Amino acid sequence: MSSLPCWGRATELLFAQQQQIVTRTPVCWLPWATYTTYGNHLPFGTPGFITTAIVERAAQRVGGVVYPVLWRDLDLDINLFRQMLTARLTTVAGQAFQIAVVVGRSENTTDDLSIIEVAESAQHQHRILVLAVSPFELVDEQMQDHGAIWETSLMLAIRPDLVDVNQIVDHDGQDVRHVASPSLGQQALHLAGERLAVAVRDLLERRDTSVIAALYQQRRVRYTSQLL
Repeated sequence: MSSLPCWGRATELLFAQQQQIVTRTPVCWLPWATYTTYGNHLPFGTPGFITTAIVERAAQRVGGVVYPVLWRDLDLDINLFRQMLTARLTTVAGQAFQIAVVVGRSENTTDDLSIIEVAESAQHQHRILVLAVSPFELVDEQMQDHGAIWETSLMLAIRPDLVDVNQIVDHDGQDVRHVASPSLGQQALHLAGERLAVAVRDLLERRDTSVIAALYQQRRVRYTSQLL
């Protein structure tokens, strides 16, 4: 690169370039995803493609360094993933990042609570702010469907070459084949990326930990109410 980027992918940056970005915008973006698929028309890497696309759109607006996806294999114990995420947060804290944005969709309550615990622990141990959210948590969680209109549209916008349209079937009465579209996916990506960028920019400017605490508490309360 001949000029200083305001953001970059960690795998593509030289050491000096990353240091320049950290000095300018000390934000690291840590996407994670579950290795799974919920439709014969979508690849197993769908959650990772979607999360990365949203994260990169937000990073383009705010700045910072985007790290590779951390994969969560449901066949493996959640504690292994906790260790991986903990290690990555420890690493970025040591690289002088001040804010870590952990973005990914949990498939169950246990996973999400585990991620919140790891995030809070990192904040306490390393003095780094950790915002852990799902891709559409700041927009509308109804958009986080499985193999239906939104997920299919998102993949049609991101990697249409990986979508087998001949395998698309209706989902809960939804005519996915005829409603899902690249344009709908692009709209969702833009909205999710923009909302995430606004939240991170505000966190960068204000360093208000109470916002993060309130978000985590809200999720804990929701999970508790679901058990009642």
